[in-house]
Amino acid sequence: MGTSSEHTAPVGRGEQIRALDVLLGEVVREADEDAPRIRSLLLGGDAGIGKTTLVEVLAERCRAMGLSCAVGHCLDLATGMPFGPVVEALRDLHDRQSTEDSPVPRLSWLASEASSRSPSLESLVEATEILGRAGSAVLVIEDLHWADASVRDFALAAQRTCRAPLLLVLTFRADDVTAGHPLRGPLVELSRSPRAVRMDLSGLAAHDVRELVRRRSGHDPDTERLTALMLHSDGNPLYVEELLSADEPGVPGLLHDLLLRHVGTLSSSAVRISRLASVDGSRIDLEVLEEAAGLASAAFAQAIHEMLERNVVVRHGNRYDFRHALLRESVHDDLLPGEIVEMHAAYARALRGRVESGSTEQRWRYGASLALHAMGAGDWPLALAASVWAGVAGKQYGSAAAADHFEHAFYLWDRVPDAAERTGLSKADLPRLAARVLANEGVRDRVHDLLRLAVDLLDPDGDPLAACRVHTAVGANWGEVPGLPSRRESLDRAIALAGTTATRELADALIASTFHACRVGRYTEAVDFATRALDVARAIGADDLVTQALWELAEPLWLLGRCGEALEVYREAVREAERSDELGAALEASGELAFYLWLYGSVDEAVQISRQVRERAERAGLPRYVAFGAEQELEILVQQGRISEAEALYETYCVPARVEFRLRWNRAVLFVARGDMRGALAVEEEAFADGSNAPGVNHSPRLIEICEGLSDPERALDAAEALMQEVAPRDSPLEHALAADYAYRALVLAGPSAARPAQPLAAAAAVSLDFARRRVTPEWGRTWDGMHLAIAEALEAQLSGQSAIPQWHAAVDLAFPFGRYTSLRPRLELARAQLAHGERDEGKAMLSAVWHEAHEMGSRWLESQAAVAARRFRVPLPLDVDEPGPLDRLTPREREVLDHVARGATNRAIASALFITEKTASVHVGNVIAKLGVSNRGEAAALARSVRSDRDT
Repeated sequence: MGTSSEHTAPVGRGEQIRALDVLLGEVVREADEDAPRIRSLLLGGDAGIGKTTLVEVLAERCRAMGLSCAVGHCLDLATGMPFGPVVEALRDLHDRQSTEDSPVPRLSWLASEASSRSPSLESLVEATEILGRAGSAVLVIEDLHWADASVRDFALAAQRTCRAPLLLVLTFRADDVTAGHPLRGPLVELSRSPRAVRMDLSGLAAHDVRELVRRRSGHDPDTERLTALMLHSDGNPLYVEELLSADEPGVPGLLHDLLLRHVGTLSSSAVRISRLASVDGSRIDLEVLEEAAGLASAAFAQAIHEMLERNVVVRHGNRYDFRHALLRESVHDDLLPGEIVEMHAAYARALRGRVESGSTEQRWRYGASLALHAMGAGDWPLALAASVWAGVAGKQYGSAAAADHFEHAFYLWDRVPDAAERTGLSKADLPRLAARVLANEGVRDRVHDLLRLAVDLLDPDGDPLAACRVHTAVGANWGEVPGLPSRRESLDRAIALAGTTATRELADALIASTFHACRVGRYTEAVDFATRALDVARAIGADDLVTQALWELAEPLWLLGRCGEALEVYREAVREAERSDELGAALEASGELAFYLWLYGSVDEAVQISRQVRERAERAGLPRYVAFGAEQELEILVQQGRISEAEALYETYCVPARVEFRLRWNRAVLFVARGDMRGALAVEEEAFADGSNAPGVNHSPRLIEICEGLSDPERALDAAEALMQEVAPRDSPLEHALAADYAYRALVLAGPSAARPAQPLAAAAAVSLDFARRRVTPEWGRTWDGMHLAIAEALEAQLSGQSAIPQWHAAVDLAFPFGRYTSLRPRLELARAQLAHGERDEGKAMLSAVWHEAHEMGSRWLESQAAVAARRFRVPLPLDVDEPGPLDRLTPREREVLDHVARGATNRAIASALFITEKTASVHVGNVIAKLGVSNRGEAAALARSVRSDRDT
């Protein structure tokens, strides 16, 4: 808006246009650099403020400079394929760049405009790089406030990883991005990047509005007219232009009428369709609209064609939308209250069949919309039912949004007198269902509030099965809920309330009891609970509960050493989920199967299943399960020493899902593998700080490894004591083997000069080792935990003064199937034992091999430990391999941090660019300064520039 021709600069935007020229110049200059990086422009402002006009100016500037500029459009109520606007822009960019003389390779998913296959985030970023390297370009995504999660994830991933001379322009309505809007968080992250520029457009000043009027009308407005325009438009160019286009001057209400001039020329049928469509948002679902309209197909098609011709509706491929959201709003505002109710009712009728008897996917896709239209029609019973249907469907797909639907149903409950009969639930079920959905979302306080609300709603004289369901939810929580009975008390009460009759409630209570028994280490008891649950679920034909009971049964079987049986139970759980068409359950069970196959040593099958989970979840548009599949493969890649591949997998597939507690776990795994122990400790402390974790079975082993790397024996002993205290009452020989291994590691690190008595810890470790050793079987003795048993035996022998060479040989043999990285530590210890006890030739060869492999895979701590052993035992190593310089002391992540430091980035900017916390960024910067032997950031930056300059020379 605000320009009379494509060659006339818009009014009042000179400063912004100069900033665009600077950005374009930087993009052109970076095309000649060795490692160009994408830049971003975040262009925000109210609707009609001139964002699109500025994009048009940008396109003109691009044409003048020989750059390609392509645009993709996000649309309100988007229901198309994921990444739709990105695909639109990339196709346009490809077509602009490709000529007969210089064709650009077309990726497979770009091959057809009508292709319905959804590309992955990885393929889109790759395509962006390919097209960017083919020629400096500008990629515009308009109206990001309407984008779905896939487009937001692309914007973040492209800014974070894309290496090409590109300018990514993202426009959005700033007034829409209020608290709670899904773009708010990503927008903050995008804005913090040192390579991003935020440009917020405000209304034009009075003198600019005067100039705009002069351009449009050919004369200056008088003071009264200018004052009225400023009052009614607030300087918004769209409002000014629409007001100027009116036959008569008016107030803001006139803008409504002006936008409706397009509709006023339509036939009565087309007007009716446009009015009906306005009730459902700017994005038009033709199939639902046609059914709601009740017109014959031919008449409906004619009306749509007419709306297209008169520019009321625009078409983008197979998508249909109102020309502008303001037009849709104006059409909607023209409806009478009674008409709105009737139209919502028509939509509700069209959607009801899709949701009421549809598949889980249909209920998830249309359930929320049905609830909205039923509310608009005043049909509270249908709105309630639709919210419950949407919540149940979303729970199946692992979507946290399902909790919102359950909470919406809760607030509708009292408006529906027979709500319980209609839903088959009690009011207390709604907060407990929401709590179960949110259990893994890191919103502990909200979960606790929901569970307390559910308990408060129970009627002492009410339905015992409803009370059973609520107490089961309390007992199934990850931790105790303040103010409520303990989890074990809640589960005992739930089972008592369920009685002896086979019901869903009894099966669910027994499944939750299995989960709780596993959390506290009573695995024999857990097997009994799971077996009973399975019997009840099968007796009532509850396929979903059969699946849950099976995968809950598998974990205690494994931890009791019945590993082959556990794997077969997981396979059966996958088959049951597939048979009952439960996609979410099938993906979750498959991911668990992959994890335990890896622990069993069946690495190839584990990788294959992990990738199948990820790929299948991608096709279904389920990012949580995409990340879940990737996490299993990430762990395997790390143990194989393919750390760079694991890091790439993390960035591409895990980060977009944004499940923070799982991201922390994987970040710590990668930091430890790289030998970045300070970074790993910072991540662990984040988990401890929010109260979601504590040292114990899950976190103590890694914390002890970190303490080894940081030479912190006191904290290692603390972690080992916490680990032994938690494991002592447990009945899993596998957990006792793991605990003994890490307790002995802490004792070795502390040495004989420990500041505290080591005898209690040593005695506890001996008890756990004896417990595991007496119960070891050939079945679990060669698993991941069997390897830890062998390491514990070697460390026990070493602490008693023996050579431990035979024990370390056994540990090395058990470690090899899991990968080169897994075997490095026991091989290092074997080399030390051989060098210390007379097998010098064998020890030299082993130590040299460990150092080389650790150096090759980038495992800096293990590499440094091998170097320390080499100096101690006078073993020559080629420490000048590849002529390392000062930067080679850094891990890949630290070198990336140094790149940002050299460009003057703050810790906050580094954290935003690398998707880490500011605290972790600070730790990395400290490590870089220490490893480089400099005093401050400035010296580190200068050294980095000097070294790179020397290499370039």
